[in-house]
Amino acid sequence: MIAPLGAGVRQRMAQLHRWTGLLLGWLLFVIFLTGTLSFFRQEITLWMQPERPLVSEMVPSALALEQASGYLQRHASEASHWTVTLPNTRDRLVHLNWRGPHGQGQAYLNPLGGEVIPVRDTRGGDFFYRFHFQLHYLPVLFARYLVGIAAMLMLLALISGVITHKKIFKDFFTFRSGKGQRSWLDAHNGFSVLALPFHLMITYTGLVTLMMLYIPWGLNQAFPEPEQRQRLISDVFAFLPAKPPSGEQTPMVALPTLLAQAEAHWEGAKVGRVQVSNPGDRHARVVMEARSDQPDLLGIRGHPPFLVFDAGSGEPLREKVSAPAYDTYGLLLGLHLGRFADWPTRWLYALLGVAGCGMLASGLILWSVKRRQKPGHSVVGLWLVDRLNLATLAGFPVAVVAFFWLNRLLPAAWPERSQWEIHGLFLAWLAMLIHALIRPLPAGWREQLGLAGALLLGLPVLNMVTTERGFATSLVAGDWLFVGFDLALIILAALMFRFARQKRAS
Repeated sequence: MIAPLGAGVRQRMAQLHRWTGLLLGWLLFVIFLTGTLSFFRQEITLWMQPERPLVSEMVPSALALEQASGYLQRHASEASHWTVTLPNTRDRLVHLNWRGPHGQGQAYLNPLGGEVIPVRDTRGGDFFYRFHFQLHYLPVLFARYLVGIAAMLMLLALISGVITHKKIFKDFFTFRSGKGQRSWLDAHNGFSVLALPFHLMITYTGLVTLMMLYIPWGLNQAFPEPEQRQRLISDVFAFLPAKPPSGEQTPMVALPTLLAQAEAHWEGAKVGRVQVSNPGDRHARVVMEARSDQPDLLGIRGHPPFLVFDAGSGEPLREKVSAPAYDTYGLLLGLHLGRFADWPTRWLYALLGVAGCGMLASGLILWSVKRRQKPGHSVVGLWLVDRLNLATLAGFPVAVVAFFWLNRLLPAAWPERSQWEIHGLFLAWLAMLIHALIRPLPAGWREQLGLAGALLLGLPVLNMVTTERGFATSLVAGDWLFVGFDLALIILAALMFRFARQKRAS
């Protein structure tokens, strides 16, 4: 029989839980919030580019690829690399990217007619996706190490929290409103237990996705030669460095023919992305990559399979290697990214992510509430934590909504427009930090939460005034993305006003 944990062990675990949660808790809240938004990054990008037409029918991939190939041959024939992202259930336009001696380019094609769709310059949902694991304005490697340290502390906080709270599952069914510290503890327990398996999974798999950065020694030992490591990266990520061009022009096999060959090889799995290196050259290669939203191992896929073809002869040259280690990594990556998820599962992921934000927010506030009731606490330390709580838990959501407002307000021809949307987010966040430092704490909470609610509620009105895809028009047209976006904004605004009223009452 296993003896129960002693009080001394539980007390040390409680101290570990408090300090691991506090040290980078604000960063973890931002990571969780932007990670939650990332589950809808395609939909966010579509909303932030309202010029895209509503395409209700799914165009055959072969026809879309034929249109894309014709456009690239006419407008990017001298490029060294083409990438074509084919329509899927979440985004039904054709995305084209190319790079070469004259720089980079991109275009969006309507798969129904093949015409180019001019859209505003924005990072859209991809900004939140990139930000949640490599931040912004910081060197990429440093930022990823910082996020990794935060994730490790999060994992420690979760494990120590389970050990500390011996009645955590019983307390999950208890919430005492208006009881100060007790209420915050009940909220923290509720958010923690509600999604504890998800929190453990998303934190651990987040670390695994970048494990080769954090612990490269095993990889270097198993694959000591650079060529071996490059082969591994190619097999896992479908990243194939191109051979130097030969300078000898060679006609290419029609890309739709190679697409049909790849889909037949995969027994019906659809191609999602096509890469062509050295198009029109004797060394041209074509990579056909399956769509990432199609299930694989245990119904979950991280990186999809791919086939490499000789573009001149159409001969298959290489196929993604399947191995237990690769498949396990793909499973963990797929769990973290949720690419396999249908709409109900994606909403479940998002709601569990919101629970993670609630867990972190209630834990940070609980830390302050408990210290405030203890005699002899550090006045300066408590003041700093209170202000960082306000600027992060209320101020960062304000900044996120400001990002969407700027998407509608900045002129389409504004130089470096997408970057100024991001700069505007951080300027708004800085303004919320300054506001948190100069305003009394209760007033600061009411004002920032109220501002977040007002901005959220005003965004559907702004969208209606600045685009042709307002709520009523979208409802009539069956444009459910824009309808759902407006409804979600109204619900979030109601929650922010509710929190602001609660702060006013307290």
